[in-house]
Amino acid sequence: MLCYMAELWTVKSAHSCISLEYVKEQDWFYLKWSGHINSDEVVAVAQTYLELQQEKRCPKLLNDKSEVTGEWEEANYWLQFEWMPQVEQTGLQYLALVLSHDMHDQTSSQELQRRLSSVCSVALFCDLAAATQWLSGPKPTDIRQTLTC
Repeated sequence: MLCYMAELWTVKSAHSCISLEYVKEQDWFYLKWSGHINSDEVVAVAQTYLELQQEKRCPKLLNDKSEVTGEWEEANYWLQFEWMPQVEQTGLQYLALVLSHDMHDQTSSQELQRRLSSVCSVALFCDLAAATQWLSGPKPTDIRQTLTC
C-alpha cells in the first residue's frame, strides 16, 4: 500500500514499512527501510523512487537500511540492468547505503555497490550520520570499503 503525504511517501506490507522523503534543503531523497524485506519489496520501492526521481531529478539518494532484516540480493540483477539505466538518465550521481547489522543485508548491499559503482558513486556506511556527511559534501567521492556493522 502506497500512502502520500506532502513530500513523504510510505509503502507498508505485513512485515515492513518503507518511507521515501524528498529533502528539499539537501536536494536528495531519503529512503528509510524497517522490518523484514525481500526482493519483491526492493523492486517495488525502486520503481516508486524512479517515478518520483523522474520528477525531482535529485543527484543524491540516501538509502537507510539500518533497521532491516531479510535477503534481497535477487533484486540486484534487476537494479543493475533495468533500474539503474533509467535512474542514471534522471541525474542520480551519488548513492549512500546505510547498512543493517543483518549479514544478508550487508552482503546484498556490497554486491549492489559492486554492480552500480561504474555508473554512479556508491558508498556503504554503518551509521546514518556518516552517510549524511558524505552526501552533504560538495562532491562525494567513491568509497570502496568492506564494512562490518
